[in-house]
Amino acid sequence: MEESKRITWNEIENKILKNQSELLTKELLGNFPYENTGNELRIPPWYNIFQLNNLIPLIAFFLVFRFISAKVKKHLWKDSVGFRQYRLQNLTVSLIHSIISGILAIHFAYFYTEAMFQQPMHWYQPWIKYGILFSMGYFFHDMRNTLQYKNEFSWFNIALVLHHIGSIFAFVTAITSRKFVPFAYCALIMEANSIFLHGRTLMQLSNTSTNYYTIYKFIQIINVITFVGCRFGIQTWQMYWVFTHRFSMHPFFVAFGYCGCIIFFVINGFIFKKILIADFMPANYSRKNAAVYRDERKD
Repeated sequence: MEESKRITWNEIENKILKNQSELLTKELLGNFPYENTGNELRIPPWYNIFQLNNLIPLIAFFLVFRFISAKVKKHLWKDSVGFRQYRLQNLTVSLIHSIISGILAIHFAYFYTEAMFQQPMHWYQPWIKYGILFSMGYFFHDMRNTLQYKNEFSWFNIALVLHHIGSIFAFVTAITSRKFVPFAYCALIMEANSIFLHGRTLMQLSNTSTNYYTIYKFIQIINVITFVGCRFGIQTWQMYWVFTHRFSMHPFFVAFGYCGCIIFFVINGFIFKKILIADFMPANYSRKNAAVYRDERKD
């Protein structure tokens, strides 16, 4: 611990700004959570994702979700049939992922606040990648689960797969560059909202929204509040951070940061609009204007 006190983040940033990075030796840094690689100034080595220390845990997490999915299909929602049963089982696995990932992201934000909001580019510890690999394992599982269901090929399906591909690419970029990992955890805060988003849909599909109406309305309200904070709030901050640090990184990271944030902002805006219409507008208007009734299919 004494070695890590030899330097501070301010001193590191000053040396980087003065092009004196070579002075940041391993002896000086000690076990400080910073790697003097300069990877933020070059294209990420994406092929490093196939290194065994990345590939093995990724495959393991993927298999964990395959196992969870198999257990859910065997034991839960047996009274439902067809597409409704598929959606209930799929959403249950999604809810499990959101709970775990959301807790991990909020835990990191609380205990490593400086890393997430002040040093999201440079802060790095080897163990931090496992939370991201966990979510990547889920995204691969969900893509496979979605694409293998023959009756689920739709615009929503395509958008979901593209969302997962974009998220996986962003996470691979963070893991292989060993930069921007706290930035990726910041994005995972959106999963805290997904807990209520999935819970809301599960209650609708399982017809428990009428039996537990007070709980359902509470989840609806919390869903809207957390949607604004955990999605729009986080993405606004991320775009602001990329803008203020645009000269400190390779143009690829700047372009990817802008494009990724804007695309996901638009997607979330579309989803938010549909939620507001479906949950807070008259039923007839909701059915006509909110394309959220794919779950009413019988087949």
